[in-house]
Amino acid sequence: MDELQLLNALLVSVGRRLPVMVALGVALVLLLGAPRAAPRTAALWALALLMATTLSGAVLTVLPLLLIAMGNFDGIAALNVSLGLGHVALSLLEAVGLVLLAWALVRALRGPAAGRR
Repeated sequence: MDELQLLNALLVSVGRRLPVMVALGVALVLLLGAPRAAPRTAALWALALLMATTLSGAVLTVLPLLLIAMGNFDGIAALNVSLGLGHVALSLLEAVGLVLLAWALVRALRGPAAGRR
């Protein structure tokens, strides 16, 4: 595997996650205009967590390709279990981010301004 194929694999891995990253970026811009409050802070943390897990997932996807490019075929077999655990950990962190985002939304909707029309 040459450097061009490795770069192509990295770009494809990041490209698959690009729509999610764009959506998270739009949500971040929308949140930055919101008044400072606990739900806003929680939502910002949730978005940061979701962005980090999305980018980390891209790195975990490309890691075996890096080992192939380096010719470390023994490392790939040993890395299989670690990558599986890494993907499970990222899924759990993503779930925490989504729950935190939902909590912030519910808290904001139940706030003092939610009853006014």
